[in-house]
Amino acid sequence: MKQRDVLTRIADRAAGAQLHEPTFLNLSHLEQEADAFNAVSHSLCKEFPFLCSGRENMEDFELEQFDGLFAWLAEQLRTFPKDATNPEQCLTNILALAALLECDAQLWDEMAKAVPNVPELLAVSLAKSIKENKAYSHSILAGAHYSSSQIQVLLADIASKDWKSVEWVVAHLWMELWSPAKQHASAALYRFDRRSLESILEEENDFFEIAAYVLHAPVAQSIQFAIAGTNWTFKFWALHHSASQAARGSESYPMEWKILLSEAAKVPDEWTRWLAVLNEYPGRYPQLQEALGNTLASASGEALDAYVSSISGVSDFGRAEIATALTVFREKATVRDRQRLWTAAFERWEKWDFGCTEHSRSLFRVAKSSFDFPVIGYLTECLDSQARTEWIAKLQERAVAIERNWHSDVTPAMSERFKLISTYQLIAHSEAVAAGEPKWLWEPPLYKPMWEDGTLYCSLKYDDTFGSPTFSGN
Repeated sequence: MKQRDVLTRIADRAAGAQLHEPTFLNLSHLEQEADAFNAVSHSLCKEFPFLCSGRENMEDFELEQFDGLFAWLAEQLRTFPKDATNPEQCLTNILALAALLECDAQLWDEMAKAVPNVPELLAVSLAKSIKENKAYSHSILAGAHYSSSQIQVLLADIASKDWKSVEWVVAHLWMELWSPAKQHASAALYRFDRRSLESILEEENDFFEIAAYVLHAPVAQSIQFAIAGTNWTFKFWALHHSASQAARGSESYPMEWKILLSEAAKVPDEWTRWLAVLNEYPGRYPQLQEALGNTLASASGEALDAYVSSISGVSDFGRAEIATALTVFREKATVRDRQRLWTAAFERWEKWDFGCTEHSRSLFRVAKSSFDFPVIGYLTECLDSQARTEWIAKLQERAVAIERNWHSDVTPAMSERFKLISTYQLIAHSEAVAAGEPKWLWEPPLYKPMWEDGTLYCSLKYDDTFGSPTFSGN
């Protein structure tokens, strides 16, 4: 049998299996070990090397031993603690074996089928183990060799919930937060005394303790706790982690995401913090966009303004994802809300000026941006055809001015030309949308403005020497 399938329906398969008790458990020296969990794990691997071999397939005798170990573990849960004088060691044995039997978060679901009810003392001991193995932020950062000044900055960012600044650190410290003993204690407590685990997480204030649970627990559990609880730090990181995992091919949670996003949209400070991460590079969270669009469709005007303010002005990063969210918004929001968002986005787009006010002062290509979709919305739902025609006329006046003015440097003239062509793409496409074009994003080929003659002479003046002409022979 393949290792990845060994836990499938094991509760039924191992119901009649003979208990297989590890022989090392009577060794008294384990009680004196500074790290009893690792000592037990090491002994288990020596006795049952197939548990940590990484082989794809399991031999028949190994499968028999595996079923016997599962049955023995179930018996330990039913009769906890076997050794009343040392319940801590009994729990360590349970958690160490569980860590080696686990595969794809299947173990505790199957164990709960085999042992529906456990002694109250086991649940108490599991909760105690989680609390005693708490991850402290300062210790985690110091252990990762952050300097005192860096630790102070990060702790200040955490205290102010500046998740945008903290995000990178979390992504690079996730292994520092990992504790297999605490991970399996949490998984077991989730099955046998969920309210106790909810209480522990709800009352937790240390950021890295919350991150440790979210990063290592099954995503579905974190999402459920996030919806049920009121801990905003837990809510954000549960949503963030689930969306990040979905982007890597894991399961999506559109309904749960909408609930969490809708809650955050009603709390301005939280909403701003969430968007600072989720909407800077929305391409990292493509599966989240539909839920975000549904949230925007019923959000307040202030929440819509905050969303627009969070759109990144860095080129066209996230252009398609923002279009996905705003397509849902366009379909479900009222005309008044749509026009409010389109107008706010248009005003940001004008100030952005194709990145020349925020990044480079020059533009040497026809530019797309993350603002394109809502700007098309403004041009089609806030302006009429006459207003668009008048705007094109103003662009043509500016194009004529390029030729008439004296330029000591070709760069400003080139930038102005590409700003005009880029703006024209949006106006021309909005005319197509008004005429029935269903797609609100323009894509190549380019719309050629009437002031562009398509000659090689024009190309030699304005186009990049090593590139092809913007317009040629049209």
